[in-house]
Amino acid sequence: MDPDYRKYDVTRFFDFTEEDEKLITEVYDQLSESYHVSVVDIKESPYEQFSSHDMYPLFIPQICYLVKDRNKDNSFYLFIVSKVGMTSRGGLLGRKYDTLQLWGLKNLDENFGYISLNKKKLMDKVAGIFSSFNVNFTDREFKDFYVVGNDQFKIMNFLNPKRKETIKNFPNEDFKLEVRNTILSFGIPDILTIENAEIISKFLEEI
Repeated sequence: MDPDYRKYDVTRFFDFTEEDEKLITEVYDQLSESYHVSVVDIKESPYEQFSSHDMYPLFIPQICYLVKDRNKDNSFYLFIVSKVGMTSRGGLLGRKYDTLQLWGLKNLDENFGYISLNKKKLMDKVAGIFSSFNVNFTDREFKDFYVVGNDQFKIMNFLNPKRKETIKNFPNEDFKLEVRNTILSFGIPDILTIENAEIISKFLEEI
């Protein structure tokens, strides 16, 4: 891996440990076996268009990869982010308690409004997460997932058979998928691993 990723904002990388840098290098090298991977400035990605400053206040994007398949006709972005460590009372811990995670963004070819999708869990039933939306989409073929959004027809268009199968086959049930207009966000709220990088990349390629 070219260590020159630091040139984009050197102040972001002072707190990477030696283990972090080794893992980041391993992830890059592994992805490069299947994709064309290049380090780009976060401003060249859809991140600022998708996110606002208060949307993910506990996630700090550190490195952005532009990832393309071998034919270079399908691309997406991967972000190595620092998940800020929190105390049990909601206070911020020092940077040494931060963890690295991997999240992806992909530009879609259609405006699907707002969609949030996750695998059904018991806690979701009591969390009240649907109160802000006027569509709670249900589908017998998709009964294991919660799908909420603001336009039922756009949800139906988004969940075509191919996307349904891609989502159903994803091996980690803790994934988070969100669509804001023409941008899809996807990731696993778990520490960065080579395995997570591979399955997230495969999902973003296929979705």
